[in-house]
Amino acid sequence: MAVIKDKVPSLWRLSRRKTVHFARSVSGMTRSGVREQLQSLRLRTKIKLVLLVLFAVVTLLGMLGGYYVQRTSTNAILMMQENYQAINYTKGMSKAVNDMVMTIALENSSPSYRRQELRKASDNFELNLNMQLKKVTAKEEEELTNQLKKDYANFKVNLLQMLEKNEVPVDLYMQKRYIDEILQSVHNLNDQTIHERTDEAIKIADRVTLGMIILGALFFVFAIIAMYYFPNYVADPIQSMTESIRQIARKNYSERIEIKSGDEIGEMAKSFNLMAEKLEEYENINMSQVLSEKRRTETIVSRMNEAIIGLDDNKNILFVNPPALELLGLQEADLIGQSARQLSRQHQLLQNLLKEVLNNEVKSSRTFPAVSIDKDGKRQYFNKDLLRIESPNDDQDAPTSVGYVVILKNVTELKEQDLAKTNFMATLSHELKTPIAAIDMSVKLLEDERIGQLNSEQWDLTGTIRLNTSRILKMVNEILDISRIETGQLQLELESTQPETIVLRSLDNVKTFIAEKSISIIQQIAPDLPSLNIDLHKTTAVLVNLLTNAVRYSPENETIQISVEKQNGAVKFSVTDKGPGISEEEQRKLFQPYRRAAGDKTKGTGLGLAISKEFVQAQGGRIWVESKAGKGSTFSFSLPVMAS
Repeated sequence: MAVIKDKVPSLWRLSRRKTVHFARSVSGMTRSGVREQLQSLRLRTKIKLVLLVLFAVVTLLGMLGGYYVQRTSTNAILMMQENYQAINYTKGMSKAVNDMVMTIALENSSPSYRRQELRKASDNFELNLNMQLKKVTAKEEEELTNQLKKDYANFKVNLLQMLEKNEVPVDLYMQKRYIDEILQSVHNLNDQTIHERTDEAIKIADRVTLGMIILGALFFVFAIIAMYYFPNYVADPIQSMTESIRQIARKNYSERIEIKSGDEIGEMAKSFNLMAEKLEEYENINMSQVLSEKRRTETIVSRMNEAIIGLDDNKNILFVNPPALELLGLQEADLIGQSARQLSRQHQLLQNLLKEVLNNEVKSSRTFPAVSIDKDGKRQYFNKDLLRIESPNDDQDAPTSVGYVVILKNVTELKEQDLAKTNFMATLSHELKTPIAAIDMSVKLLEDERIGQLNSEQWDLTGTIRLNTSRILKMVNEILDISRIETGQLQLELESTQPETIVLRSLDNVKTFIAEKSISIIQQIAPDLPSLNIDLHKTTAVLVNLLTNAVRYSPENETIQISVEKQNGAVKFSVTDKGPGISEEEQRKLFQPYRRAAGDKTKGTGLGLAISKEFVQAQGGRIWVESKAGKGSTFSFSLPVMAS
């Protein structure tokens, strides 16, 4: 039988050699030469190398553990099988010897039967003995087995001699006992061998376990080192690059990355440094260009005749040209870089000029006509342009506001000329009212039967004169009204009035005009409407103007709807017709003085809606139109409800 030491190599020596080799490899990783070699590798290769080492070590540990566990278990099983077979052989031989003795001791049995039984027992003993001889390898076991073979040969000879007798002599029992002792010694030897080899297998298993633990501990140390070193190796350059990108974003183009590795990160660092170098170069070039453009722009702005004030989105003043400084009466040092909101609290004129900007009312560029400014005892007029400067935004749909520019164009001379024109028109209109009144009085006298009877042709002439006189008087009154509005002489006579009263008076003024075209009026007046504190005469004039226009542009035998309702703390008046409608472009011009819709062939000054707008706004209301070409129009105005 083979000893387990002869079948299993020295695991401890093998594991110790591998452990020493692995430890040397790990210690070598920290050397500068290996570090330089690693730095020269590509990042992809480094990752593959780390993963390869990881999988190789895990695979090695698994294979070594599996191999030695398999070897140990296999050898232990073989050893136990061989020794247990030897024990079974000794048991078989012991039984055969007992059977032989019992066969000789049988009484009343024929010699042939005893001879047959003896042969069976002898064959059984020899079979087990031969099997035992094949398995014997240990020297002591071999000596015992050879001694057993000799003693059995003598024992068998004696048995054959006693075959004809029924008694077993004492010396034969002694031989049997001696053979049993030899068999017991072989049994004990195999049993002892089983215990010894079991203990040896346990020791080998402990050594394998210890070796695996040592290898696992070394691999764990390697994994800890790799876990600390490799992420830092990858993350540190990325963090350095991220910080450098932040510096570049802050326009610190002198920032550079110091990464000397030859992998992808090193190439990225080189590309980044090249980019930063180019940006620094471009920045120097662009800065000189920007400064040049800035000086050019400042020169242009300073030499413009218009007063210009520039602000950023935080309402800080960026620039002011000399005309604006002269207008404000301040020095440039008092304005540049200062908060317009704080300065406006100390300077009333600046607050008036920038109030729309300071109140965040400028959603888009706008123009404010004829802003009056009193300077050195003289009133000057300026057209104010508020420009909202926007910058395109890539991340959002809407552009971002970056500042405002206020441009004041001096239109004092034009305004004075316009006022002179207005005064002239007012004087002319006032002077025209006297002869018009005289003409109207003369026509009435001619139509008086007490003066004399007129024929039909004369009646037609007086009717024509009266109609044209009424039209001229209406035009003169409109010119007088717009003149009062432009000169700021519009006066209101407020009184508490019910909305129904306004509608009734207006319809009474246009009833003749309505009857001439056979127009039907539909009234929709909401019940329980509140009182209005308004100028009844001017409000009636507004509604009369809207009704007159509706009748003028409506076909004959059509309907006009008048609606009155309470809406959002105000009373809303609406006049809806079924005329030709008004395009959106024309709607934007309707309420401007002397403006008439394109293609309008009716007669008029184009002042009616402009005067209506001024009358309504003077009373705190608003007026608007809703219309589409070919689908009629709805003119509406609302007046605030009288406070209770």
